[in-house]
Amino acid sequence: LERQLLMQNQMRERQTAMQIAWTREFLKYFGTFFGLAAVGLTAGAIKKKNPGVLVPIVPLSFIFAYQYDMGYGTLLQRIKG
Repeated sequence: LERQLLMQNQMRERQTAMQIAWTREFLKYFGTFFGLAAVGLTAGAIKKKNPGVLVPIVPLSFIFAYQYDMGYGTLLQRIKG
């Protein structure tokens, strides 16, 4: 029984490590997309003189912050707690 519990704990730790690794990899691509989108939307807002063009940056920034916290922050520790 003790060996089975150790094995389950090990599998849980591996699954968590895989989730963090996937999030960090996803963050690289999403961060690039977010940066390009922010630059493009800012340029579009300046060119059209319409600040409403910048609205999509708000939800994208929340997604970026969540992914960053998941990959490099303390989100998983807070969830466990």
